[in-house]
Amino acid sequence: MVSSTTVAIVPFGATEQHGPHLALGADGRIAEKLAEAVVNACQGSAIMAPPINIGFSPHHVDFPGTISASVKTLQALLSDVFDSLAHHGITRYIIMNAHGGNLAFLPAFLAEVRREKGLLVGLVHWSLLGRDVVVEIATSEVYGHACEVETSLALAVDPDIVRDRELPAAATLVQAPFHLLRGHAVPERAVGVFLPRSFDEITKEGFLGAPNQARLEAGKRVLDVVVQRTVEFVQYLAEMRPADSPA
Repeated sequence: MVSSTTVAIVPFGATEQHGPHLALGADGRIAEKLAEAVVNACQGSAIMAPPINIGFSPHHVDFPGTISASVKTLQALLSDVFDSLAHHGITRYIIMNAHGGNLAFLPAFLAEVRREKGLLVGLVHWSLLGRDVVVEIATSEVYGHACEVETSLALAVDPDIVRDRELPAAATLVQAPFHLLRGHAVPERAVGVFLPRSFDEITKEGFLGAPNQARLEAGKRVLDVVVQRTVEFVQYLAEMRPADSPA
């Protein structure tokens, strides 16, 4: 039953290449399965909205299968989702994001939503929320998209995402990332610099890291910590005092 403290979780992913080994819809499926796990763990304080499976992916369009939407389109779609659910009394939301490209616009947009609509929308990105575990699991100097960590998580949430069980070895980098950023999961955006580049300028095969180092057990560790911490976030939003909340 929906109440004034119900938190709606919106899974937000993408449709884009993930190397030869992961499905095009990997990000959307991961977001959806994470959201489902959180809702189940919340025992009534959260509901899941339909997933959004197209994201902001212009940097991936040179790899076949990628579908990218403009920031304007995605903002309009999310705004309509919020308006529709707010009509039924929901004022608290979490976007369960599984695509790094969406982070390019979400924080500023959600700040506008709070100011203009009076809705409180939190943002969870699994690889950042579980950053400590991600760093422990990663075996590559440069990792991130479709790497050993994301492939491990895919194995844990839905093995069907992994379409090729002969996982490829280390990615072939077209150009090494800026030297200060080695070891960070988001090359050229992790420690204070940003350089927009097409993904084919970074890697020939469309993935990073070493997918053949993926392990189910490692994926379960990421899954567990992200779900646990998101549940705590849901509880925080649900328990906010009326004076603190937009409700």
